[in-house]
Amino acid sequence: MTIKKVIDFCLHFLLPNVCVICGKDTDDVYACVCRDCLTGIERIEGLSCAICSQPLPDGGAHCWQCKKASFHFEKIVAVGKYSGILRDLILKFKEMDCLKYSLGDLLLEIVEKNIGVQGFDLLVAVPLSKKREFSRGYNQSNLMAEVIGKKLNKPVVKNNLIRIRDTKPQFKLSRNERILNLKDAFRIKSPEAFKKKNIVIVDDVTTTCTTFEECARQLKNSGAGKIYCAALARD
Repeated sequence: MTIKKVIDFCLHFLLPNVCVICGKDTDDVYACVCRDCLTGIERIEGLSCAICSQPLPDGGAHCWQCKKASFHFEKIVAVGKYSGILRDLILKFKEMDCLKYSLGDLLLEIVEKNIGVQGFDLLVAVPLSKKREFSRGYNQSNLMAEVIGKKLNKPVVKNNLIRIRDTKPQFKLSRNERILNLKDAFRIKSPEAFKKKNIVIVDDVTTTCTTFEECARQLKNSGAGKIYCAALARD
């Protein structure tokens, strides 16, 4: 048994992790969610939009929005719908950074399956405002990007794509209001870091794809190659 395994065993014996959803022991010193609850997440499976991953129960290749819109990103991949266990986990993630391991692994699985390890060069998280990140203590999207980057040996570029002004909460706004709300809210400090690079942008939830699109636009203007977007949930 390695030293790490001995330490993990002792930590789990003294401070067992319990699931933030059901309260059961997770059997993993680094996990805050049990396997049963992770299995209970409603995944996006079957027919969905080839661009934004919106489920399409009636079939078709694209949702109505993507049929008439053009984007600076190639596509969005997502784990599941913003409901049930996944929604609860995302809300708890804003206060419990230990969820980065379980949720990062969920997103990693989707990135590997739908984008591929060879499909991109680096990762970047959707930035929070300085005020929000300071009050929370971390950017949850950046934590997930770090988990993915470490396991795939891909760099995570931090503090280069930045949010230069506070914006209103997106969930309160219509699609057109969201577009205006985020217009020119982001900036690239050093474009050279993204030049000719294929990039995965990481976020927790996407609803109208507006945040991903504005970040992708900034990256494309900096000379980036293909842009992919990865979200835990599609609302």
